[in-house]
Order: sequence, then structure tokens, then C-alpha cells
Amino acid sequence: ANEWGQVSILEALVTHTPASADDALSACERIAPRLQHANAAVVLSAVRAMCHLVEFVEEGDKPAMLRKLCPPLVTLLSGDPEVQYVALRNIELILQKYPALLANNVKVFFV
Repeated sequence: ANEWGQVSILEALVTHTPASADDALSACERIAPRLQHANAAVVLSAVRAMCHLVEFVEEGDKPAMLRKLCPPLVTLLSGDPEVQYVALRNIELILQKYPALLANNVKVFFV
């Protein structure tokens, strides 16, 4: 599917409630490759979907899933100013829920 299709599918997953923790983990693993996509909209939609689905994953699997979100979020900060703004707004929202998520990447936020 093209980028528009991928974004639509990922956004649909945000409204989906997985039947089990295994289903949520499986969905996260299938979404993870989209975190490396060249299109920022696909990456941000994948981040949003994973943030939603990680709530249904077993506690032991959450840290590994959340760690996968850090590199793509940091990479978005080196994009165009418009992408940086949207990425920072999303990072702010994600950090409200997971405050320690970017603790090892603090240097990125200083000029």
C-alpha cells in the first residue's frame, strides 16, 4: 500500500481493541517496521498505533516495545521545521504518559 493507505490502516488500529495481550504484541511487532519509513506521517501513525497497543501488552513486554519508539522520534527531529514541530508535539504527549522514554536521548534537545 502507498503511504496514504498505510496511514489509514495504522489510524484504524488505534480504534481497535486487541482480543489478548499476544494479539497486541503481535500487532506491535508487525507495526515496528513502519517506524523506519521515509514518510514522517507513516512513522507518526505507527508511533500512535504502538502507543495505543502497548497498553494491552503484558507488563514485561512493554519496555521493549516502548524502546522501539525512541530512535524514530529522535530521527524526526532532524527533518524539516514542520516535521520537527509535529514530532515535538507528539513527543510531549507521549512523555506525559511515559516520562522516562527519552531519558537516554536528552542531548538531542539541546543546541
